[in-house]
Amino acid sequence: MRRWFVPLTLILLFTFLLVGCGGGSDATATTAKPTTGAAATTAPNTGAAATTSAPSAAAAGATRPAGSSAAGTTAPAVATSAPAATTSGAGNTTASGGTIKIGMITSLTGPYNPLGTFNKQAAELLVKQVNDAGGINGAKIELSIEDDQSNPSNGPTAVKKMIANKVAAIIGPVFSSTCVAILDDVEAAKIPMITQCATDSQVNPIRPNIFMAPPTTTVVANQLLAYLKSEGKTKVTVLHDSTEFGSTGWNVVKADASKYGITPDEQLYELTGTTFVPQLTKIKNSDTQAVISWGSGAPAVTIAKEYKQLGLAQPLLFSHAQATPLFLKPAGDAANGVIIGTSLGPVGKFLPDSNASKPAITKFDADFQAAYNTAPAEFAYNTYGAFNMIVNAVKKVGPDSAKIRAELEQTTFVSVDGTYKYSATNHAGLGPESVLVAMVTNGALEPTKFSAAK
Repeated sequence: MRRWFVPLTLILLFTFLLVGCGGGSDATATTAKPTTGAAATTAPNTGAAATTSAPSAAAAGATRPAGSSAAGTTAPAVATSAPAATTSGAGNTTASGGTIKIGMITSLTGPYNPLGTFNKQAAELLVKQVNDAGGINGAKIELSIEDDQSNPSNGPTAVKKMIANKVAAIIGPVFSSTCVAILDDVEAAKIPMITQCATDSQVNPIRPNIFMAPPTTTVVANQLLAYLKSEGKTKVTVLHDSTEFGSTGWNVVKADASKYGITPDEQLYELTGTTFVPQLTKIKNSDTQAVISWGSGAPAVTIAKEYKQLGLAQPLLFSHAQATPLFLKPAGDAANGVIIGTSLGPVGKFLPDSNASKPAITKFDADFQAAYNTAPAEFAYNTYGAFNMIVNAVKKVGPDSAKIRAELEQTTFVSVDGTYKYSATNHAGLGPESVLVAMVTNGALEPTKFSAAK
């Protein structure tokens, strides 16, 4: 008996060790599967968290990854955690759960809140229309909006949130000073952005990922100067604020006025100003023959009213920032007779039926009026162009930031503001043919004879 005890003990010990090692391996393999499955189920949670930041974007109900259809595949909604969350390219492309993330940075508080509100309303209306129609190649759009609070210093933080949220593209700020503050950050992130601000420096020189929706200050200012020349004016004063937009207006007029035989002068005011009588009194006592007010927001209304109260006889002109009910309604009778440079949208009903933009303007005006019980402002028209060009690019190339950028750079798009013609050397898109000179008549914009003749 003792003779069998030692060998039997050794055999049992060896078996125990073998089973112990093998059992450890089997346990690792079996626990890996639930871990992988758990990781895959985090995709809907990520989508839900992102959706709370943009409740108006109906992301639920998409049945496949945002990039599936564009890539020509039929992958299930969630295959593994990594492919569901990202696609190739710049690394800031799609949300998980079959949604396409588009970001917007605009001003929802502070002095530029009225402008940004029109941006937001237009974007939410357009997102709803696309999603209700089935989305982009079956994937729903998720709109993520960040408020810069009308403060340029908040712009970089908003961009960081866009990067963290992995948006495929950005509809950029309406406040020009915020635009300038974020250009380098957006460019470094390689996210294509179509801005809603009108400062020329964002696209001159060309930055690969930066495009703009409004007409440039150069285009609008030159149209106003050409109008003044046609009226025989040779001296003009530019009354402008100190923001990026206001300063650009003055700089363009100062540089280009001589082409039209016009001598420019300058009067400066602050965006936070509540009265402009000192500047207007100086203008009244000068030999200037016309005044171009270049700025945006509430000051324009006060300027128009004080201009009339002081009895200035010179023509008063405004930039395209005043081609909006935000100026026309509160200015009231003081707006009548004012000259405004405008893109096509605000004067759409006066365009001939042969104009390519008229059908889009007519439909968007009706849709916006039905949704918000007000006519769209210039800023809503800008959003329309930016949003639709991004959506069209995604339809063609999928939600890859680098591919969207490349597609935008070869885009020709008939929009409510006119026809965009982006190229490698033109990221502004709109040309002089998309800007008219209008006069306020009975509270509404009507093209002048100068523009009608064109």
